[in-house]
This record gives sequence, C-alpha cells and structure tokens, in this order.
Amino acid sequence: MDIDKEQGKIELPSYLTKGQAAFGGLIILTVSIFVGAALTLLVLPFLFGLNPLTFYSGSLSKGSGNKTIIQTERKVDPVVAIAKKVKPVVVNIKVKKISQGFFGEQDVSEGVGSGVVFRKDGYIITNNHVVDKADDITVTLGNDKDVKGKVVGTDSEYDIAVVKVAQDNLPVADIGNPAKLKVGQLVVAVGSPLSFEHTVTSGIVSALNRPIEIPDVSNQTNKTFTDLIQTDAAINPGNSGGALANDKGEIVGINTLIASSSGGSQGIGFAIPITRALDAAKQLMTLGTASHPYVGMVGETIDKDFAEQNNLSVESGVYVRQVVPSSPAHKAGLRANDIITEAGGNKIKDMEGLLTIIRRQKVGDKLSITYLRDKKEGAIKIVVAEKPRSMSQ
Repeated sequence: MDIDKEQGKIELPSYLTKGQAAFGGLIILTVSIFVGAALTLLVLPFLFGLNPLTFYSGSLSKGSGNKTIIQTERKVDPVVAIAKKVKPVVVNIKVKKISQGFFGEQDVSEGVGSGVVFRKDGYIITNNHVVDKADDITVTLGNDKDVKGKVVGTDSEYDIAVVKVAQDNLPVADIGNPAKLKVGQLVVAVGSPLSFEHTVTSGIVSALNRPIEIPDVSNQTNKTFTDLIQTDAAINPGNSGGALANDKGEIVGINTLIASSSGGSQGIGFAIPITRALDAAKQLMTLGTASHPYVGMVGETIDKDFAEQNNLSVESGVYVRQVVPSSPAHKAGLRANDIITEAGGNKIKDMEGLLTIIRRQKVGDKLSITYLRDKKEGAIKIVVAEKPRSMSQ
C-alpha cells in the first residue's frame, strides 16, 4: 500500500472488478475493457444538436419582397480540426491474458484499450491496467496497420505503461501544458471505447486537480490518483490510455477513469495530466521504474465526526496515525498524534489534499509542514525521499 495513506478495511462487492469502487451511487471504473466469449453492447439514445462552438457569419440582403441570406464565411468546427490532428497518433491496443483453468484447461481473456504515440521510433504511452500481465499485445496504428507490441515498463501507482512497436517515422503527438487548462475549456477525447477504434467525443474541462480514491484489487488496499483532469467528454470502457486533447489539438491528458452508476459514460471522466504521465514514461524507459516521492507517514482525514470522537481542537486536516522509523518524516520531527494543517504553503483539509502536495514534490525537495501537537503549532521541513521499492505500490 502507499505508506502515506491511512490503511483500512476494504470490502469490495463481488460485482466490482478491475479497480471499481462504489461511491455515492457511482462506480469509479478503469476504462479498459476485458471480455470473455461475448461482448454485449448497450446502445443508448443520444440527443444531437448544433455544436455551440461552430459559428457562422453572414449578411442579409433585402430585395423586393424577398430575403436572401448570403453566407460569406463558414468557420471550421474546432472539434473536426482537433480530431484530424489527434487521430493519427492514437492507437488501439488489444491484449490477451492466458491463465490455467480449474481443470487444467487454458483460459484466454481479451482486453481492449488505447494508447498515444509519443516518439516516432515506436514508443507508445498507455495505462498500466491496459497491459498489465498481458501475454500478447497487438497494436493497431493510425493507418489501420496491426503490429505486435512489447511492454517496456509499467507503473501501477501512476497507472502508466510504455509499449514499444517495431516501427519508425510514426506520427507523434503534440504535447500541451495541462497546467494552462481552464475549467470550461473545450477538450476532445480520442480512443477505442467498446472496441470502436478512433472514436472522437468532445466536451469541456469540468474540474482540475481532482483526487480520486479507488480500491486496489491486487492487494486489497486503496489507491489514490491526484491532480486528475475531470471532463464531461464521453469516455467508455476501451478509452483507457487514449488521448485528451485541448483546443489546439495538443495532448493534455491520458484518459484513465470514469465515474458511473451503470458502467457507461455519464459525463464524469478523468485523465492523468500528460506531464506527469510522460515523466513516468521516460523514467520507465531509462531506469525501468518510475520515481515516487515519499515522506513515510500514515494519516487519516479529520472531519467533524472524527474530531468529536477524538476530542480534537480542529475539524479538518490530517491526523498522523504512524510515522515510519528513520523515514524522512521521522527524521524531520513529525510524530504520531500530530495534526497536519499545512503543507507546502497550502491549507490541508484531508488526506487526499496532503497526498496531492506530496506527489507534486521531487526527490530531494524540502516540504514545509505546519502541525499541531498538544494544541501548540509547530513547523518542520521534510526532505522528500524516493519511495523504497520493497514497499507495495
């Protein structure tokens, strides 16, 4: 588990698989799709209308009894232009996983996801949950050519993987800056939802810097994603690893999760910022592993009920349950029962907020922490370290 998170009992309903988390009537789903012998598609009715970002300008001429509209200019729909630019760099990824059945027979499960070409010599970024433990990978390029893929490296904590295909001179994604995104800005998602390759959907940035916690079924703990881009662009199973592009056709995110009460898109999708994804991808290529900032403490969110039950003087922040001996937090002076109220100059309301700040640090950074101990305020600086590889992701 992530030692910087509070560990608790996780009870997963039997119908939740592949990182699904029931929450508030919704289900957080990783959006790759695995199928057995058959795939059932639910076709939902959609209401289509004019794209509000398609504009027309013209003039009105008046004649004797007749009115004639003279269209002098027609602007190109921005979604069309974005799709034209992005589709060639998005690939479809089909995987097969082979396992041994109860009676010794061979069971084969197939999965579908997406990926984005980020180097012309055949390097593709996708989600870890798309290719994890895959025995066979087939990549369909933007020109519809099928080629075999090989996993270069995976990282479960950031849910990022790199796949290599033996191809040269591939079209490469233009990379944008997710830090410049604004809520309400147009974005376009491209991927292979339900195996429909190169599907394009559009929407807006609904929110930024979202923390999302889901169960990690591999070790029965929780996994927290931070700084996610939330969008209402339709994202469905099979979109995992696909592109989220801004209004310039630059890739700003890798589509990863949806929140849904039905398993399909309900306008609540999440993407990993491309800068974080590429940082992890480049480390996987050069080092074989990705760097994870680590301070070495276990905390729990303080809310009103928690404060009343534990007779605390504050109703928000992070209660320190445990500090790992000889960890950066321990060396800096943090102790169990301390209450963290600020980190890196930011007010801390909950554990997700603290983890977000920690994840933004780099190894060697000094992270300022303000805390309460016996109702007295103190301050320390924690030198962020590399997370030990022996620890669970």
